[in-house]
Amino acid sequence: MSYIDNFCFCSTIEEFLDLSKEQWLSAMEENYVFVTPYELSESQLEAWKDEYDVLHKQLKKLVNRKRDYQRLSIIFEYVLWDFDNENGVRPDVLILSKDRVGIIEFKTRSIDDDNYRYITAQAKKYRHRLLHNHDMSKDMKLSVVAIMTSMSDYFEIKGRVKCISPDRFEDVVESLMGRYPRPHEDVYGWIASDYHFG
Repeated sequence: MSYIDNFCFCSTIEEFLDLSKEQWLSAMEENYVFVTPYELSESQLEAWKDEYDVLHKQLKKLVNRKRDYQRLSIIFEYVLWDFDNENGVRPDVLILSKDRVGIIEFKTRSIDDDNYRYITAQAKKYRHRLLHNHDMSKDMKLSVVAIMTSMSDYFEIKGRVKCISPDRFEDVVESLMGRYPRPHEDVYGWIASDYHFG
């Protein structure tokens, strides 16, 4: 598989919060060629801008309240090996701590039955690849959150996915990052983890 063990951006949460949107987008664009053979679309750029706005605001509030969170790692567009897609699948955002992987997917549309099916199918695939095949994730706790950027005051659990509006981010922080968060000791080792099947 051509595009494995790659990502568009990785840093601590503190380093991410220190970047302007323009700096962050520039890094994302520069590394996009390493995660997919396809051209970067305007819709993807707009989605990234949405992600930055939501995460920058919510993580800044979180870090101001509890500084331990700033040392955790945040990874954008990390490629997971996939049986059905030779280019892999890419969760929008991962938050990595010593014993947890928090998966965040962003959706711009309001939620409906079709979106639910798609989101839960994505979540199932991400969870399975990490928990069963990605060597360095097999003993970690996983949580999947879908953020509906066009909604407000929304929280619903569908399958294993917590579906929220951006203003309900604080309600999922503990499941994403843990109550007493500690940084992962080998982030780039985790990123380069081997896969095993069977």
